[in-house]
Amino acid sequence: MNNSDASPTRSSLTDICNRNRGTASTLLATLLACIVLLTLLGHKPLTNWDEGIYAEISREMLSLGLLVPQWNYQPWFEKPPLMFWITAAFFKLFGVTDFWARAGSALSGVAIIALLHGWLARRNDILAAWLSTLTLLSTFGFLHVCRVGEMDVLLSLGCCIALCGLTAIQDRKLGGWHLFWVGLAIALMTKGAACIVLIIAALLFAILERWNSTRLGRSFWLGLSLFLIVILPWHLYMVHCFGARFVTEYLGFHVLSRATHQIEEHITQWWYYLWVLLISAAPFVLLYPFAIADSFRQKKLRAWAIFVVVVVVFFTAVQTRLPHYIAPVYPAFALLTSVYLADQLRELQQRRRQSPTSFWTTVAIFGTLICIASALLTSAPRRTLHQAKVGADIVAAEKESIQLLRIVFNQPQQVPAPLLTWWPGNARSIATSVFYSRRQVQQVQLQPLPAGVPTDKYMFNPETLTDALVSGPRIILLDKSLVPEIPSQFFYKPITRGRSMEIGLIARK
Repeated sequence: MNNSDASPTRSSLTDICNRNRGTASTLLATLLACIVLLTLLGHKPLTNWDEGIYAEISREMLSLGLLVPQWNYQPWFEKPPLMFWITAAFFKLFGVTDFWARAGSALSGVAIIALLHGWLARRNDILAAWLSTLTLLSTFGFLHVCRVGEMDVLLSLGCCIALCGLTAIQDRKLGGWHLFWVGLAIALMTKGAACIVLIIAALLFAILERWNSTRLGRSFWLGLSLFLIVILPWHLYMVHCFGARFVTEYLGFHVLSRATHQIEEHITQWWYYLWVLLISAAPFVLLYPFAIADSFRQKKLRAWAIFVVVVVVFFTAVQTRLPHYIAPVYPAFALLTSVYLADQLRELQQRRRQSPTSFWTTVAIFGTLICIASALLTSAPRRTLHQAKVGADIVAAEKESIQLLRIVFNQPQQVPAPLLTWWPGNARSIATSVFYSRRQVQQVQLQPLPAGVPTDKYMFNPETLTDALVSGPRIILLDKSLVPEIPSQFFYKPITRGRSMEIGLIARK
């Protein structure tokens, strides 16, 4: 065999070794992500807003059907159903628990880490691959969204898949259109109009790169057809069943109103997300500007850089701003930063002419110390960023209510639904009460509401105690201070008590 025959063989063996090394590295990174994101995932009860609402919608799907999302046993139109379907499947297979209410989000985070690590490893940049994994698993904003039962991480996964597709198309691998349309379908079926940032980024990327019709081809149209087959049936079914009511709630208040007004007391300044990144992505946020500037000069990273800019600018322009809205930038920032940092470290090693072992040991120690210092410095503002917007007394009462509901409703109850709730004031979400009682919840008070008083299905939509007991006795969750106020025409018997809340049986005499 001559040298010309041997050279391709050696090259093939090298490619196989690199692929095997990349696969092993990706599997190890995936295992690490599982350990970090899944450990103690269900040790805290669900929070009394989005987590409780989304988990309950998934639970009600098991008995009321998969097509029409329902919350508190009423149709609910605010988001598409993909995450609810995933969580409902977990509930069906493994039981209705706090862990499985959050598993869809956490496993989406694991998938993102595996995707980015594998994407970089296939480009023979194992250093950047591991830096991306360690960066994401050290980014508190990413860890937070992965460990709550919401939708932002599945949306982020769809965006990452689509961006991988755009990068492949840039390299004239037109099969990348399949990835793009799959990622866009995941994003749209997860969080509806929020996928607009991905569409804007793709259009800007195509314009800046001067794509023409040669970038389309059969793969584009096939991917588009599959995309429409995935997204249209559910949307058309909902419009057919509910008409303008569905469209108004799906695109009205929860899209247009949030975009144009600061609603639900979320009052922030235009620089809000700069602050969020500063405290949720420290210390890596200090490298973000350099990584973005460097990424615009690299063909393989340009789509990711454009996406980051679009997300930050778009959600800054949206008037209602919340920390988790920019969750899709964390994976993209991690990828850009890891490639930039890997290049800088390799260049530094060559200049220092230090032994590899000594150099990388120094880098690891120095990086660890910086991360620890950043975590300590940003600990207090991070707690403030994610803490409940209600008083500490209400938070304590809500946690106590969950404990009492678990005690009472862990065994079947003969008293029919709904559960009644009664407390002083009106700013108290019933989201976790619905989930942990596993039945419809109705707020009550002694007197009817005056005309013109606004109501809210999550916070304050009561009926009178008299009307609520027309159909017979009910179980009631109430503040202990209200027990003496129960009118004499009602019979009340406590079932279990806590420090400030209790549950009892109430009926007309």
